[in-house]
Parts: sequence; C-alpha cells; structure tokens
Amino acid sequence: MRKFTMLSTLAALLVAAPVFAERVTIDLKDYDDDLMHDIERAIKYFEPDISGQNADAARDDAAELRRGFTYTHDYFSKKGNTQDAVEISKQGLQWLDTVLKELDAENYEAAAEGAREVSKACRNCHDTYKPDKARF
Repeated sequence: MRKFTMLSTLAALLVAAPVFAERVTIDLKDYDDDLMHDIERAIKYFEPDISGQNADAARDDAAELRRGFTYTHDYFSKKGNTQDAVEISKQGLQWLDTVLKELDAENYEAAAEGAREVSKACRNCHDTYKPDKARF
C-alpha cells in the first residue's frame, strides 16, 4: 500500500511539474514596485467601488490601473520573450475601456463583471512573472 501511495504521489508530481515550470524567471529589479503597490490598492477597491455605484472612485481606480497596464505593457515590450505579458496588459486595457463604457451607461453589473476580468488579467501576469519573494 505504501508503495502505491508513494508511486501515486510521484506520478502526480511528474504530471504537475510542467505547471510549476511555467513561472518565468526574469530580472525585474528595475520594475516600479511603488507603482505595483498603487495598482494593488486600486484593484482591491475597483469592483467594490463599482458594485457600490461609486463611479467617481471607480474611475480613479481605473486611471491608476490604466497607468499600471500601460507601464507593464511598455516594460515587458522592451524585455523581449515576454509577449504574453504584453498581451495580458493589452487585455487589461481593453477591459478597462469596457468598464468605463459601462460606468458611463450606469450599467454597474456589467461594469463589475469587467472589473473582475481586469483583476484576472492582473493575476494572470502575477502567476507567471511575480517573483516568489515579491512584496507586491
């Protein structure tokens, strides 16, 4: 029984190994950590501000997020071999445009859905690029 358990565990680790290997190692020492902290605060309140129909605060959050996605797009465009990060940034910017359009139409439910997509874009980039010991 123990052999079966050990073999099952080993097999599971071997199957999962490519998932762990997807994390990209790139020197990010020159990335603007202060900006990332600002973005983290903005994304934390973005969807709740929309759900609470606080459009002005949501627009402020969106402006901060736009600054972050634009910076990230430009940063990773210069790094090379990080096209996925560039694409994630583009998608984040597109979702921000959608959210703002829905806010203008006072369609808060659709805007909140868009805000969740913006949050997913952040997570998708972090899953691949955020250093293991980063504090943002």
